Amino acid sequence: MGVGTMTADVATFFKSDLGVLVGKVILVAVMAVVARCVERVLTRMTREGLEKADVPNASIFVNVVRGTVWIIALLMILQPVFGVAPNALITSLGAASIAVSLGLQTTISNLVGGLTLMVTKTIKPGDYITVNGITGQVTDVSWRDTTVRDRLGNAVVVPNSQLNSSAITKIAVRQANMTSLDVTLKAGCDVADACAKIREAADKALGRTADPASATRVVCTATGSDGTKVSVYFDVDPSVTFQAATDAVVRALEGASYLA
Repeated sequence: MGVGTMTADVATFFKSDLGVLVGKVILVAVMAVVARCVERVLTRMTREGLEKADVPNASIFVNVVRGTVWIIALLMILQPVFGVAPNALITSLGAASIAVSLGLQTTISNLVGGLTLMVTKTIKPGDYITVNGITGQVTDVSWRDTTVRDRLGNAVVVPNSQLNSSAITKIAVRQANMTSLDVTLKAGCDVADACAKIREAADKALGRTADPASATRVVCTATGSDGTKVSVYFDVDPSVTFQAATDAVVRALEGASYLA
């Protein structure tokens, strides 16, 4: 069999129904590979650009880039694979945009809200915030919601639309790492000496989990016939829960002669 005969057979195959189907499958596969490569390159460039521009590097920007790449890839194969003209599809979508927008109103609101939060730098990953009674560190802002991780380790997902319509309190890192414990000193005890012992016991109990940049503070808050009330403030590493730190301090103070 000569080269000319083989070439003719291949051409005949691709003119057949099966050949046309195989050709479409190959085109889809090639376009998917190309889109994936373009997506990875643009994703890397987007992350690098965000870092240089001092814009929060949240996943919402990356997701928008990825979605755009795949939409363009889909439009490019509509005509050769499905026989649908891109212009006709876009026109049809435009006519149905009102119905779609009503059905996706919440999704669109969250997307716009997330972009607004990032562009205006209202919040960014790494910030400590309090919103709607939730306090924690922002770990990510996606196209739909924002993830806030509290000191218990729980990941709380808050819709972006709620963040845009709610009061947000940004907390300083030091305050975010601070917790307190209230105790009562016995009436008549040496308050200064008792406070010093409490600081020493707390520092020993916390050990390396305490924030070395902040010393334990003991503040007298009230006094009365039943003794002196004091609050113990201590800062702990973000990897340690407040409950664990407080438990360690309580155990260290248990049975102290100066406590009521």
